Amino acid sequence: MNEIIYYDFDQINRVSFYLNGFFSNQTKYNYKFSIKREDPCITMLNSVVGEWKKFLFGLGLFEFKSRNNNFFFCIDRSDHSSNYMNEGYLIPILEIVKYYFKANYDPTAIDNDPAINKFKDKIIPIGPSFPIHIENMIKFMPGIFPIDKNRWSLNIFKERFDLMFRYPKLSYLKRLRKIEPKLNLFFVLPYYSNQKILNEYRFEVFKAVKDRVKTNTIIGFGSHTKLTGKYEQFKLPRYEMRDYYRHLAGSKIAIYVRGPHNGISSKLGQLLALGKPIIGQTIHNNKEMFYQNQFFNEQFAYDEPEEIAKQVYDLLQHPEKAASFAEANANTFDTRFSPEITVSHILENLFN
Repeated sequence: MNEIIYYDFDQINRVSFYLNGFFSNQTKYNYKFSIKREDPCITMLNSVVGEWKKFLFGLGLFEFKSRNNNFFFCIDRSDHSSNYMNEGYLIPILEIVKYYFKANYDPTAIDNDPAINKFKDKIIPIGPSFPIHIENMIKFMPGIFPIDKNRWSLNIFKERFDLMFRYPKLSYLKRLRKIEPKLNLFFVLPYYSNQKILNEYRFEVFKAVKDRVKTNTIIGFGSHTKLTGKYEQFKLPRYEMRDYYRHLAGSKIAIYVRGPHNGISSKLGQLLALGKPIIGQTIHNNKEMFYQNQFFNEQFAYDEPEEIAKQVYDLLQHPEKAASFAEANANTFDTRFSPEITVSHILENLFN
């Protein structure tokens, strides 16, 4: 039988969504999905030295094994196609793997980057994801305990604890689709201390939306740390994950804005999974994959804060239209962007 091995040597929250997909596709594609708690026995990780090495934590590294064909591949959720460390690709990995599956896929940026362009044939776009409880979390239990010989740090311990007990299952998010909305809007985003431009844009969106939608809203930065200056007026506590999802599910409209470096935020997958009607920024990466879906051209079309606020207000006045967006987004997630379907596209390349 064919085997796909996941090398579990660091954090897993960035690839937990995809790991669910690999588990659920085993019968359909006739392979065994295994986890190895060790570094792969190749020159791959030895070649990732210096500044590159600290960015391995967010990469999903896998090996495909069949009777006649063995190779490595990876999943990368990091940002756009610049080769500047964590803003793009891990070039030492890109040089070795057969396939480099990229969530933030930008063909124009690849064409304009000579260091990346020569590998363009092995770079393949994949759908969005977000951290989620792994259905087979018991298989990752040995990694929960911070044992020195296995190199499990306290940070990894905390991450796995969160995945087990704080992050809900996908089935829970789908059940939340049935909640009757009581809020007009729940729009809470993290504050990044190292992202001045991003924080400023989000502040302007908060302000514009608050001016338009004056009642029954929760809007601001969810942060454990003190915010200063003008940002303080939008300071909110950090919500526990299940509370966050319940508030989001209980709002009539959702807003989407891009993540750092104009990347695809994990919020996109969350909002689609919840089946929310969305008003938001244009999507920079994977455009071909996204804009073929129903109503995406209408929902993800607004980059100016005032325009986002206007569209949110207008959609609140037309609940039938919002319901159409919600139904289409839930269907898009279930038929195109679920973990099982997203990973099935990866598998089609592996078994090709």
